[in-house]
Amino acid sequence: MLIIFLTMVVGGIVLLVASLPSIQSILRTLGAGRLRARWTWLHRLILGFLAGYGAFGAAHYGMATTQADLIVAAILLAGGGFVLMVARLSDMTTRDIVRTASLEHDIMRDPMTGAYNRRYLESPLDEEISRARRSNCSLSALMIDLDHFKHVNDTYGHQIGDDVIRHVSSLIMSQIRVSDILVRYGGEEFLVLTPDSASADANDLGNRLLHHIRSQSLTLPTGTILAATASIGVATLGDADTQAAFLRRADEALYEAKRAGRYTVHFAACQSVMATA
Repeated sequence: MLIIFLTMVVGGIVLLVASLPSIQSILRTLGAGRLRARWTWLHRLILGFLAGYGAFGAAHYGMATTQADLIVAAILLAGGGFVLMVARLSDMTTRDIVRTASLEHDIMRDPMTGAYNRRYLESPLDEEISRARRSNCSLSALMIDLDHFKHVNDTYGHQIGDDVIRHVSSLIMSQIRVSDILVRYGGEEFLVLTPDSASADANDLGNRLLHHIRSQSLTLPTGTILAATASIGVATLGDADTQAAFLRRADEALYEAKRAGRYTVHFAACQSVMATA
């Protein structure tokens, strides 16, 4: 009976030790925060169990083994198996969640700039339009296009062109609110969706972006200083606007800004615009 007892206790210890790599894998995956702290405490608790299992087995070594001892040892063995199973399932689940989040990030984000892409736009745009109408708040869109970007690519090459796009994206991001949505709408074209922004607010944001982009020049590896400019079209959601009509008015306003000589903000004609917030 002693051999059976020791086998079960040692088996429980082995199972607990086997669970530690899964716990450590979870800790490596998690960032700082309360969840990581809780898994850290669980890791320490398992180490405490290991010490307890060892002390229990050592205390009964050489002693007469009773049926009650065998029952306790069987419970410890089952407990070790349970901890191992939970640890491995948790590790697999954590990896799947991280992998899914990474895939969703890749699907929704433009890899070059980190801004959202057009694939992501439809759902939040629909939600913001519904919210604006339900709450009687304003919703504006700014269509931003870099001026003479083909000249940049032709003169400096596409790698520098990509650097300019990343640079401008970061400049736009630095000027908008957390609640605003930045989308890379096309090659050198961006869309800013700005909730709770009336016409005047959106127009002010457009002018601020216009001057910020021009004032923050980019120094090329050759030492050349390149100052980009942009043209911006602004539209505020109208009562009868669909998604397509709303964005089309912003795009048409951008076209008018280009026709007016570029480096300007053009506001789309109001069509029974929603009440201002």
